[in-house]
Amino acid sequence: MVEEKNGTITITYRFRFYDKHLDWLFETRILYNKVVKHYYDLLTTYPEWLTISNFNLMRKLEVATIGTKEMQKAKEKASFPFIDFPVIPLYFRRAAINCAIGMARSNILFKAENFFAAPVYYKGMYKERKEDSILLKVYTKEKWKWSRYRFTGRQLPENVEVLSPIIDASQKQAYLQIPIRKQIVGIHPVKEQIKEVEKVLALSFPGNNSIAVGAILRKNGDLEKTMFFQGGLELKAKKKKWKRKWEREIGKEKENCLKKIENLNQFYAHRTSRRIIEFCKANGVTIIVIPNYQKTIDFSKKGYLKTDNFEWIGRRVIRYLKYKAFSEGILVSRVPTYHISDCCNECGAKIKRYNTGHIPSQNYYGGQLFLCPNGHQGNSGLNTARNVGKRFLSYYKEENRKE
Repeated sequence: MVEEKNGTITITYRFRFYDKHLDWLFETRILYNKVVKHYYDLLTTYPEWLTISNFNLMRKLEVATIGTKEMQKAKEKASFPFIDFPVIPLYFRRAAINCAIGMARSNILFKAENFFAAPVYYKGMYKERKEDSILLKVYTKEKWKWSRYRFTGRQLPENVEVLSPIIDASQKQAYLQIPIRKQIVGIHPVKEQIKEVEKVLALSFPGNNSIAVGAILRKNGDLEKTMFFQGGLELKAKKKKWKRKWEREIGKEKENCLKKIENLNQFYAHRTSRRIIEFCKANGVTIIVIPNYQKTIDFSKKGYLKTDNFEWIGRRVIRYLKYKAFSEGILVSRVPTYHISDCCNECGAKIKRYNTGHIPSQNYYGGQLFLCPNGHQGNSGLNTARNVGKRFLSYYKEENRKE
């Protein structure tokens, strides 16, 4: 038997606040970023401070901005006090310090026009968190005030560690983000796990109506089950509306159109990744195999992907799939991409693609059907998925022989 190992994963749940005093949340976020900027400027002015540990650095920054009790008794002023700032609560200040330290250590350039951090709420800034509400300490632009906010969203899972919530607020809408740390039991490397499993799920991402195509393969390479995760045409139609509006608008409205498109991509990628995980759980699959899209894809050579990064969400699906799979005890493994889409999964010959009523061609990247010289034919996305799975299985067969 393979020795089981444990791991952890952090997942963020997102809840939408109801429309009550969202302006206070927005003002709190503005103040938070002013405090972050104050500490960030100190760290960039004195970069040698970054050589000390985070714990000592936090203490140093607090002394520099608010002083010590002894200094306050002696009526001595801090070296770099907050000027024209309201009173900054302890845990609000410490969250801002940690944000500033992280930015400075990562050499992130703070630009007010494009950096707008969401406040992390440490204990002391929130209390009485329930399934649909939370009591938050917020800044009203005049004073600090405790206010209860109701929200809607998925219920948090049981038996997890709930971390500090994050308040992501704008003038129009606000969200509560709650990170959780989940223990994963029974995780072990693919090389060990493949010896125990009987089948794997191989995926391709063709970029047409099927956002992803799945093929469950047995260890001998035989096809057990297929699944087409659709929604591509629906997504394309919705994005087309916003693209047309984007062409007409200017300024902020133009940016809002791009955000709408981005939100659509995010929604469909999340939905597709969830459906893939559900398919795995329903069929007892614990290993998913994907193409290794580490290098940037040359969209000019992939006609079916167009030249617009907004058109293809395969990478995004993969990114969401990895952490969602791990949280369910399912591992994701990658294989090289060469010749996974232009060769027949049955005989290895070069294929031609086509759609119904079209002439098959090797250059027809958008063809949803394929035909090979030896008479094999079918769905091109499924063909790619089977090539992905067979390449994975052949690799581990070779590894087992070496052992």
